[in-house]
Amino acid sequence: MSWLGRLFGAKPPPAPLNSVVVAGDLIAPLTSGDVDLSVAVDGALRAYLDAQAKALAAGEPERIPFWLRRDAENAGDLEDELRDRVIQRRAAEDETR
Repeated sequence: MSWLGRLFGAKPPPAPLNSVVVAGDLIAPLTSGDVDLSVAVDGALRAYLDAQAKALAAGEPERIPFWLRRDAENAGDLEDELRDRVIQRRAAEDETR
């Protein structure tokens, strides 16, 4: 846009169809390995979409951290496992006395 256009309040032309605006603070991390910005953005988006597809296929669309995942195979044994732990802890405490 020319300076006369800005002076008289003309609107800037629309962005090309397949263009995006990348925040300035994201450019440095994306291009840290001397990679072209378009290649880096493409790679980052593909990795994100692949991760989302894998999470959805695994039944974890919200990406639960591994330490919070439930043990679906042994769901019924949870009470037995907790009971065994309590018994073991009490036995260990009795041995230390």
